[in-house]
Parts: sequence; structure tokens; C-alpha cells
Amino acid sequence: MFKKIIFLLFLCLSVFSNNIDDFENEFISNDKVEVDRFYKYNTFMTDFNYAIYNMSIRPVTNIYNVITPPLVKKGVDNFFHNLSSPLRFISLLLSGEFKASAAEFGSFLGNTILGFGGILKPYKYEKNSDFGLMLARWGVSSGEHIVLPFFGPSNIRDASMLPFNLLLNPSFYVNKDIGVGLTGLNIVNDSSKKMLLIDEAYKSVKPYIVIRDFYEKSREENK
Repeated sequence: MFKKIIFLLFLCLSVFSNNIDDFENEFISNDKVEVDRFYKYNTFMTDFNYAIYNMSIRPVTNIYNVITPPLVKKGVDNFFHNLSSPLRFISLLLSGEFKASAAEFGSFLGNTILGFGGILKPYKYEKNSDFGLMLARWGVSSGEHIVLPFFGPSNIRDASMLPFNLLLNPSFYVNKDIGVGLTGLNIVNDSSKKMLLIDEAYKSVKPYIVIRDFYEKSREENK
């Protein structure tokens, strides 16, 4: 009888030990996935960017929303979307998505010619792409999340490709004053679309977490 009790105790301890090991392995694994190595910096930079946004971009955006009819804002949005077509075309091509890149090129030509420089949008083909997404399609992981000054949420992969994305922005290749004007208008117009989302994010208890998760999810969905 005594031997049976000892045997049962050892059996229970063995099963319990295995369950503990499984639990620890799962917990440690999940903990590693969710580690945010730049958390303090990212939180600070998120607050910094929001302060800059409130002091400079938001007041101009409020004026822009008041004086600009929705139809005009839509035309401005179409124009800048068409202007970024070369970036989408080349990054899709380098991703090996030849049909998508051909469709993007055809859409660019059609909207530029028939849409008066892209202000109108008779061709509505859309597939979001840039050099960060190109690397993602080739299996490059996003790496740590990082918030960039003025540019906002990003990650190591996307941030490393930012200079290449900027080089394909046509605003860099026109007259300096025109380029600055186009960039400013693009920022304000983009802000007018995202103002409600930004406000909702900063109403949350942890705005950085909300923005980080939204960014990473949207990048994953656009691969």
C-alpha cells in the first residue's frame, strides 16, 4: 500500500512538473514576442509628435477643413495618391508582383491623362506598396517598433527604407518653393483625413499602444 502511495505521488509530481514547464515555456515565448525594447523612447516620442501636431499642423488643418469644400479635398487627395504612383509601381515590381505593378502603371497613365493630372480618378486600381512592404513580401521581419520624430510610427524594417521612399517622391525634383508647398499641402490634407483617428487614439489610456498596434496590423494586412 505504501509503495502504491509513493508511486502515485511521484506520478502526480511528474505530471504537475510537466504542466508547469509547458506553462512557463508558453509564457516566456509570449513574453518575448511582446517585448518592446524602445517602449520608453517610443512613448516619449509619441507624446512629442502629438505636441508638435497640436501646435503646428492641427490649427492649419482646422482652417483647411473650414475653407475647403469636400469635392476639392477629394481632388487634392486623388492628386497626391496619383503622385505617389511611381513608388507603388517600382516597389510592386521589385516585389515580384508583376500583374499588380502593370495595373498600377496603367492606372497612373489613365488617371494622369484622363484625370487631369490625377485630380480625377477614372481608374480606381489600388494596392498599397512601398519599399518597406516590398521587404515584407520577401519575408523580412518588421523588427522592433520605433516611433520616428515628425514621421510617426514605424519599425526597423520600414524606417530603413524611408530614404528610398522619399527619393521616389516627385516633390523632391521640382522647384524648391513648389516642392515645399506640395509637401505642406500633402501633410495638411492627410491630417484632415486622419484627424478623428488621431483624436480617438489619444483619448485612450495608452495612446502609444493603440497607435503601435494599429500601425503594425495595417502593415501586416497590406503585405
